[in-house]
Amino acid sequence: MAVGRRKRRKLGQHFLVDDRIADRIVDESGVGEGDRVVEVGPGRGVLTSRLIGKGAFVRAVELDRTLHSELKEKLDKPGVCEIEWGNALKFDFDSIKAPFDIVSNLPYSVSVALIKMFFDHIDKIKSMTLMVQSEVAKRLTAKAGDSAYGSLSVYTAYHCKTEWLFTVPPTAFRPRPKVESAVIGLKHLEKEPPVGAPDKEAFFEFVMTSFVHRRKTIKNNLRDLWPDQGSFKKSLLSAGVGETQRPQEISLDRFAALFKEWLSYRT
Repeated sequence: MAVGRRKRRKLGQHFLVDDRIADRIVDESGVGEGDRVVEVGPGRGVLTSRLIGKGAFVRAVELDRTLHSELKEKLDKPGVCEIEWGNALKFDFDSIKAPFDIVSNLPYSVSVALIKMFFDHIDKIKSMTLMVQSEVAKRLTAKAGDSAYGSLSVYTAYHCKTEWLFTVPPTAFRPRPKVESAVIGLKHLEKEPPVGAPDKEAFFEFVMTSFVHRRKTIKNNLRDLWPDQGSFKKSLLSAGVGETQRPQEISLDRFAALFKEWLSYRT
């Protein structure tokens, strides 16, 4: 195997080669004339060229030096497209005028880390149209009660409205991945987050603790946070959470209500 191919697999790159899928991703994004787009991992420019064709300005960030050089020579043009070399996890979101859209076939190995980073700058982002592993897409779009529902689902629902757009088979890529992929749409909530959490970071730590043992009940997972079990039962009741409920059965708003009960208990 060539050195370049080994490196690209290490980076989690699977190149989209199905033109119909590429066309559909760009169409689903709704990007048009005058829009600004950030693309992570443009690879060989399959999406990039189509986004440019829609009249959008594209800022594409590519980590592979060879691909960056090839794509820069092919598509980089002032006012139309900028091909930037670098690690997208260090992207400067202030370097492009907001608001902008994100349209990407994300590298599998860092897709969740990238999406969490996008959420940190959600106030600058209009929408995201992302291709990720099917398993990740299920976690991002899951609702309470779904088997894939977890802390990432709660984190996502706090920031965005999500939609599963379509499934992409392994045959659409070179090299072929071992799993299916999916394209999902995420749109910035027009209003404030659907629930108010006095301390956002503490809230998400609370949610993660709730999911530490998925098969156990919420009472078992959080009992150490309420040494007084009588107060814990009252808090569960006030928040509308059943003692025997498992974390994957609890919605975002119920988690927020229980978190507020915990904050009151601590004070």
